Order: sequence, then structure tokens, then C-alpha cells
Amino acid sequence: MRILLIGNFGPHYEEESLHNISFMKKLETDGHTCTVINTSEHPATENNFIETKSFFNFLTALIKASRNQDVVHYFTKGYLRLGLLNLMIAIFVGTLFRARTFITIHSELFSIQGQMRSSLGGRQTLFAAFRMANKIICSDKDTYDVATMYMQKSNFELVPSFIHFSDEITKAGKVMLENLKDMEKVIVFSNVLFPSFTFDILNKFLTDYPIPSDTAIVVAVTEKPASKVKQLLEVEGNKIGANLILIDADDLNSVMAAHSRADIILRPLSCEGSTYFEPFAISIKRTVRSGSYLYFPNGLLFIKEGDTSEMCACIINTLLCVEAGQLPEINDRDSYPRLVDLYQGKD
Repeated sequence: MRILLIGNFGPHYEEESLHNISFMKKLETDGHTCTVINTSEHPATENNFIETKSFFNFLTALIKASRNQDVVHYFTKGYLRLGLLNLMIAIFVGTLFRARTFITIHSELFSIQGQMRSSLGGRQTLFAAFRMANKIICSDKDTYDVATMYMQKSNFELVPSFIHFSDEITKAGKVMLENLKDMEKVIVFSNVLFPSFTFDILNKFLTDYPIPSDTAIVVAVTEKPASKVKQLLEVEGNKIGANLILIDADDLNSVMAAHSRADIILRPLSCEGSTYFEPFAISIKRTVRSGSYLYFPNGLLFIKEGDTSEMCACIINTLLCVEAGQLPEINDRDSYPRLVDLYQGKD
């Protein structure tokens, strides 16, 4: 199949972009031809991806790339007007060129913001896009329940979000995997910069909770140079041991390898409008592995009210020390193969 993928494929890498990239690579491995339009404000590292810097640039690239495609698939965390407009236009253009059209809603804040769309534009845009699309893919039950408020026909599917780790990706991240091979637990702090709420929690966690020898803390740093964060942690009196690993948040191979071993992932929000949330909100996810896939069935958002870094660090330590309990059973048929079946019209 010829497939046009539209969404966040650029750094700084986290679950959304890692899902999109690993999904694209899996499709190509299986013989499909993929074209990618990167909607991230950060340029992708792959030279053959199409970059868009403005709405008109996006529209031009979309029309050119949609020709002769079998599938047009839009991945989004964009719930504001411009993001929803891009979404609706992408589905319209895909439909115009007789492609099967898909929308994947990555879950971050949609369960809240999806219910708050304005009746003077936002709701109509969602109604129109959802009515035209062949399938709406929701990555979790809460997102599914809210998205179906806009249901015009029975085209909604619940497909857990995932990251696929191919042999190629595993080989590329072998240095990171070697560092983590003896670790029982791995916590990934993603896209850390200073000052930030994420840094405050990391600093408090390292200060108040000694890291067990079989636990690794991987910090993916957006600060340039990355050594600045290490110096700031040392200034605060933290003992930086071998089980604290700092990596560049733009290093796809290292970030992907760290996520392949992660038990807990913390990061700033990355949905559209995230600049408003950056100083006082972070996402925390607990992971589940199934074969060569990593899933994110359980997650929380920490919203800062006052000095809450100590409270958040305590919660993270509790998650680290307590067994996960009964996590959802996930079958590999729920993910990649299901999406390919939907592409082929096998409902």
C-alpha cells in the first residue's frame, strides 16, 4: 500500500513521536511505501520527510503528497482551532483523492479538552472530520468515550498506543541497552530542561530517595549542553552514580532504547498549547511490554499547585517500589496488525 502519514515525527522524542516513527518503520519493513509530513515545530532528522512551517505550506504539501495514496492517516494531539483545521483539511483532501482516511487521537488531555470545544467552530470541525474519516483510532478508553460524543457513524476504534522495537532499532541503541542490561527497574525522565517542573521533581527524587543499585534513571535532556543539567544536580548535592544516565533528547536511538526498558516515563506535556502547561504540568506513564511492543495503559497528569515536587517524587518512589498489580492484558493483535487490517478495509 501507498500510505501518507501526517503528524509529529520530529524531536524532542516522546511516546507520540516514537509511536509514529516506529509505526512508519514497521510499515516500510513489511513492504508498504510511506510518505511522511512532519507537523512538529522541530524538523525531523530524516531528510525525506516533508516539513511544514505554515498553514499554506502544509496545505500545499498535503495536496501534492495525497495524490495516488491508498491511505491518508493523521496523528494528532492538536485540539486547538488550527490543529483541528489541519486535521479536517487533511481528511477532506484524502477523501477527495479517494484514499482511505484515518485519524489517530493521542490521548493527552483530549478527555478534558475534547469536551470543551467551542460550539462556534471547534465542535463543527470535529464533527466534519469524524464524519468524513473512514476510521477514528483512540489510544485509550477515556479518549474513546469523549471522542464518541462527536460520533456521526460507527467508525470509532479503540487501539492501544504502542512503540514497536525492531531489530534495527535494537541494534542502533546497543550502547544504551548495554548500560541498562543489569537493571531491574528503569525510570525515564524525558525532555528535561532547567528551570522546569520536571527538573524540580527529578532533583527532589534524587535528593530524598536513594536510587537502588538495580534501578536506573535515564534523563533525556533538551538543555544545551546536556552537561548543564548534571552540573545543576550536583550543585544541589545529589550524588551522581553510574545508574543515572544523561542522554540527548534528540538522540533517537538512545531515547528509543531507553523507552524499550522503561517501567515509568515522566515528561512535560506535548499536546498543542503545551507551552501554557509546561511550567506546572507533567505526564507520568506506567508501561506494559508484549513481544516487541511497549504500551502505556495507565497514566496520570501531575498539575502543580504550590511546591508539589516533594509530593510528586514520593508518588514516583511508591510506583517504583510497589508491584504494578493487575495491569491490562494486551494482545499484539490489538495494535499494529489491527491497524493494517483497518487500512485494508477489514473491519
